[in-house]
Amino acid sequence: MQPPSPRYQGYRSFGYLEPHTDYKVFDLAPEIGRVPPYDLGLSAEQTERVTRILTSHMAISLHEHPKILTADPARLRDYNRTGRNAIGFEGLARSGMTALFDNFMNGTNCVTSEHGWKWDDVIYDLGLRFADLAKQDFVVPARTVAEIEQAKATGRLALVAGLEAATMIENELDRLDILYGFGVRQIGVAYSQANQLGGGLSESSDGGLTH
Repeated sequence: MQPPSPRYQGYRSFGYLEPHTDYKVFDLAPEIGRVPPYDLGLSAEQTERVTRILTSHMAISLHEHPKILTADPARLRDYNRTGRNAIGFEGLARSGMTALFDNFMNGTNCVTSEHGWKWDDVIYDLGLRFADLAKQDFVVPARTVAEIEQAKATGRLALVAGLEAATMIENELDRLDILYGFGVRQIGVAYSQANQLGGGLSESSDGGLTH
């Protein structure tokens, strides 16, 4: 874990709203210290070198879910149904990353449906997440490489919107343009369940692995 970024000013998700009035409040898992720390056995010199590399060069994670989960896993579905998943800003501020590809709720998205992957659910998820991001100045949406580079240059963390599957596209190809307009820059074909574009892991006897 890296020292906190000086650009992070302590913002917490939905800080612009009134708890219990504007949104339902859940007990969430801690962002820092949820599991025992592990230092990888690095010496002080090696630790300093890691920090120097992360400061000088770009570190990009291609698949993340930076939301904070509920402390009680049994409440997770109720939490997801509100459409408001808190982002782990404090944890991200200590990650040392330049950019991450946020894959949002994906198949756990059940704002309007019990089964996930619906078009309306995806739009709710994207819209509410970006509304939260707009209220702070550390994690910034990135739609181009230049915007990732700008985030790095200004000490911020770039967030690239991604989706694990294209299930919500159904047979409406214009939805790809709509998602692009919302800022989505990565989308998979299928994940666990099959859709109109491809087979999923749950339909494969070997879990999608090859020998």
